[in-house]
Amino acid sequence: MKGTTPLAVTCFRALSILLTKELHEMKLMSLGVFAIVATLITTSMADASEAAVRKMLADYVDVFNKKEATKVGQFWTEAGTHTDRETGERTEGRDAIQSDIAEVMKEQASVKLSATIDRLKFITPDVASVEGETTVVLNDTEVDAEVIVSAYKAIVVHQEDNWLLDSIEEMPLPQPASSTAALKELEWLIGDWVDDSDDVKVSTTFRWTANQAFLLRSFNVETADGVAMTGTQIIGWDPIGQQIRSWSFNSDGSFGESTWNRSGDSWLSKSFNTSATGEKASGTYVMERMNDDEFEIQLVGHEIDGQPQATGAAAKLVRLNAQPATETQPQL
Repeated sequence: MKGTTPLAVTCFRALSILLTKELHEMKLMSLGVFAIVATLITTSMADASEAAVRKMLADYVDVFNKKEATKVGQFWTEAGTHTDRETGERTEGRDAIQSDIAEVMKEQASVKLSATIDRLKFITPDVASVEGETTVVLNDTEVDAEVIVSAYKAIVVHQEDNWLLDSIEEMPLPQPASSTAALKELEWLIGDWVDDSDDVKVSTTFRWTANQAFLLRSFNVETADGVAMTGTQIIGWDPIGQQIRSWSFNSDGSFGESTWNRSGDSWLSKSFNTSATGEKASGTYVMERMNDDEFEIQLVGHEIDGQPQATGAAAKLVRLNAQPATETQPQL
């Protein structure tokens, strides 16, 4: 019997080791499955929270533009704060913020707000940091519309099943280091475009000048009888006024200049023009980017020698041949 004991013990030990290994592998597998499930649940909750935060901010803008100051206040926590970094002014508390907003709406009946979200990060499951840009348009129905674009940083918190604004800091946008950098936001326009929805065909080309200090736009207006008018527009950065400006020259002898401001996905070009016969015209071109290959443009608030003109339908331009954004063209 003594001779058989080591073998029996060895087999028992081998069986124990095998069972222990299998149990260990099963435990690891269970832990792995649990980790995967937990990750999926966490990811799903994070996605749902992000969607809820984005919806809250979109609803805030919508209620603001409906001029419902009381409802706007309900988007803030009771101890919420708003800080203007440019002026140093700080408003504390929901009631004070709501009062300020109501005063703005009273003084600027046509005020419009739009906002973008460039970065959204969760600090904890119930606290998120949001960064982006806001655009406020004053005197929106008038020719002398004023556009104010600012950067913002916001902290939003989850309270009683709602996401609320706890703090917002607004500050001027960082200024571009060069004219090229300033015009980068318009670089998507480079290429050939056409609008031939009516009897008149308008062909437009945007390109960089050789040193990429300006964008150059040239266009042809064609009717059934041939080319009716051609024109050139030079778009550049004004370092003194700290904004994009443009100058236009047309084959009929008319000319003009514009100042550009971004409002969400749209661009507002406030224009002043002189006709070949000396008439003074003004208005704001609203250019809305639909996608990389389509945009719409409409002239609103149009006046000629102080007389209001009817607002026409928006024109839709479609890209013909894409052109690499880095390709340069002969300089003017």
